[in-house]
Amino acid sequence: MKTRPGLLFFLLVFGFGLFGLSGCSLWPEAQSDPTRFYVLSTAAVPPNPQWSAPTVQFRPIELAGYLSARPMIVRKGNNEIEFREFARWGEPLDLGISRVLREELLARGAASAVLTSGARREHSNFDFSVSVRVLSCEGSTNGTVMFRAIWELSTTGAKAALVSGGDYRPVDLRWDGKSEASLAAALSQAVAGLAAEIATALKK
Repeated sequence: MKTRPGLLFFLLVFGFGLFGLSGCSLWPEAQSDPTRFYVLSTAAVPPNPQWSAPTVQFRPIELAGYLSARPMIVRKGNNEIEFREFARWGEPLDLGISRVLREELLARGAASAVLTSGARREHSNFDFSVSVRVLSCEGSTNGTVMFRAIWELSTTGAKAALVSGGDYRPVDLRWDGKSEASLAAALSQAVAGLAAEIATALKK
């Protein structure tokens, strides 16, 4: 059976049209990366150096194992957490906490110098050493902010001794339950509150 030239032309045009349409689906449009990055912040502004204040060395911040991951965390129950894969910390959480504590202590005049982990050593001798263990640092689906830190303040030297400590757990902090920026801001307030408690001990 012979095919008419007009019909053959129509079939060729129709076939190329289908190929063109299918070809468009082979090359999907580039999608923007939805990941957002957050950091802990502080509004503290260091005052004039308080040379009479003690010098302080922060030991590396200890984090509960699940807090070492970069995604921000929302707790959904006593034993269930959610990692927000598209909302990540812009720096390791332990370094962020250490940074905020340092700036807060200096701003409050509680220390004349603060050495944190990862910072360049500028002083060989310190009056006090501070250790902090962070057991929780996340938001809850009901809008509460869950932050808990065990801290200890010790003298340094051959006769080092524990002089103060605490179990810091703020109870009045909340976030909007949706925006990770809101959660980062609330956790920043929690770390500032921890710094205030340590500063009070340093000033005694």
